[in-house]
Amino acid sequence: MHGEEIARRRATAWSDWITNADLCREFATVDGSGFPAGTRVVDLGVAVLEVKRFRPIHLQREAGLVQTGDADIVQLIVPRRGTVNATWAGRQDTVSVGDLYAHDLAQLDEIRLESDGQDDALELALVAIPKPVLPLAGEAMAPLLGHGVPVDGGVSGLLKRFIEDLSDERLSLNPADRQRLGMVLVDLVTACFSSLLQSGPAPRPGSPRRVLALRIRAYIQRHLNDPELTPRSVAAAHHISVSYLHRLFQEEGDTIAAWIRDQRLQRTRRDLADAALTDVPIHEIATRWGFGRAGDFSRAFRATYGVSPREFRSHTTRWASRP
Repeated sequence: MHGEEIARRRATAWSDWITNADLCREFATVDGSGFPAGTRVVDLGVAVLEVKRFRPIHLQREAGLVQTGDADIVQLIVPRRGTVNATWAGRQDTVSVGDLYAHDLAQLDEIRLESDGQDDALELALVAIPKPVLPLAGEAMAPLLGHGVPVDGGVSGLLKRFIEDLSDERLSLNPADRQRLGMVLVDLVTACFSSLLQSGPAPRPGSPRRVLALRIRAYIQRHLNDPELTPRSVAAAHHISVSYLHRLFQEEGDTIAAWIRDQRLQRTRRDLADAALTDVPIHEIATRWGFGRAGDFSRAFRATYGVSPREFRSHTTRWASRP
């Protein structure tokens, strides 16, 4: 079976919903002429990007009907031409060119795709990512779903531009490129969501304490594979006391031990989702990122992501399998 055919069969839950009449009370375009939709699928392994072209369309989900798996998918919508009017969990939002919208399919009630007035052509870039792939608990993401994401000069702007670049039909990528870029995309979504969720006071960006905190985090990133990495060793490497080190992290709403663990878990998650590493045993990946005991790693992974490392790898393999 060719890769393109596999990618199409593994297309997003959006495609399943939009082509399944059983889920809709109304299934017609605004002008009643049907909805010729051109689709280009970019298989990114841990995510799927679709570029869809429509004529104006109005769809409405039948009450109570939700596809299996809808709740497990986070979808990002980037309009390239036209406007999206979505009703999600009873809340309405309008998304147009230049915007970014995040939601899960389970609570999407109604959607209208409208032209911008120049012609009837609409074009959307749609990204679907399984929730277990993102290192954020479902309840943590809940406040961000069903909303337009503020696009600015920060991470959200980078994310939007990255999706737009991936949507360029002139872009030619081999399967390995797509796999790697899929993981970059997941990291950008994670960074964007984490930035939006971040709250509480932090040291002024240019302050000496902030500079030191950033230097310490960079040091930890470089030494995550060292099983002897501890708050005491980090403090000693920066000639500060352990208590002062703890205060630096507390000022940013974290603890150093939890941050080290979370960074290690994120690295193992990436490696477990990497199709190029499917033959590497899970315990070797855990050891590579500083987890000395397989049991401790498995418990920490399940507590953070809600599934075991083996279940996570199995889930992502279904998205990232190759012919």
